Amino acid sequence: MKGIVLSIERFSIHDGPGIRTVIFLKGCPLRCLWCSTPDGQNMFPELAYFLHKCVKCGRCILACPNGAITRSSEGGIVTSYDRCRACGKCVEVCVNGARKIVGKEMTAKEVVEEIKKDAPFYSNSGGGVTLSGGDPIMQPEFSATILKMCKEEGIHTCIETSAYGSWKDLAKILRYTDFLYVDIKHMNPSKHMEITGKSNDKILENISKVSKEYPSTPTIVRIPIIPGYTDDVENIKAIAFFVRELGNFKIELLPYHKLGIYRYDALSRPYPLRDLNPPSHNHIQMLKEVIEYYGVETVTT
Repeated sequence: MKGIVLSIERFSIHDGPGIRTVIFLKGCPLRCLWCSTPDGQNMFPELAYFLHKCVKCGRCILACPNGAITRSSEGGIVTSYDRCRACGKCVEVCVNGARKIVGKEMTAKEVVEEIKKDAPFYSNSGGGVTLSGGDPIMQPEFSATILKMCKEEGIHTCIETSAYGSWKDLAKILRYTDFLYVDIKHMNPSKHMEITGKSNDKILENISKVSKEYPSTPTIVRIPIIPGYTDDVENIKAIAFFVRELGNFKIELLPYHKLGIYRYDALSRPYPLRDLNPPSHNHIQMLKEVIEYYGVETVTT
């Protein structure tokens, strides 16, 4: 069983109970305007170019077999991504680490071997492994295999997902999941389409099924708080009403941040919210009070 892994992050304390190893998988069904991991959206390896590390030596130009890298009239290095095949030849000759292939094919066994290296930290902190992305639902067989193998090793499992996909695929993963994070961006279907590229119908339907089919799995609904897009009180109220009917689900608010901008630059992609500022602490606190007023517990990680 093979899949495409974006990266492996160790010693995380914000992606589930205890100290965790987070496996970021490639592939996401949504295209959220504020996405902080655009390099996790596509299901294939991609070339990232970090301009601030480049000394313009030109080794990459000579190494590229597809003629995708040229020198501009001003002496800069230009990459034509439509011609790039992510072969990695330019990465091999770059002495400053200005080029990197994001996304690597790995077997489930290889991933689990990496996870097991951190086992002592799990037992001491109540931690484990978290599959994130991208979105694990885009690689359901691969995700389920990793989680199943971790369960066999006695490792606590968690996933972070948009829940946008078939219930069959999601249920396949949830069978081996001890803890669940699931996003609700917006309750209005047309608004959700506008800011993510997809309607929220499947998402809300799948979350409702989770509450019925997996009632004992601790679940936290995450709401990204994006000023002007998801942070209006009416949306937060609607989500609180929805979550209240699901049982013992909790809500976590995720304030907007700009930490992913450099990833867009590295992929030569425009970032639509570059001028947007994060929400204030007072606004976040007010939204928490709204949620708790309607009887839903909020959590902070």
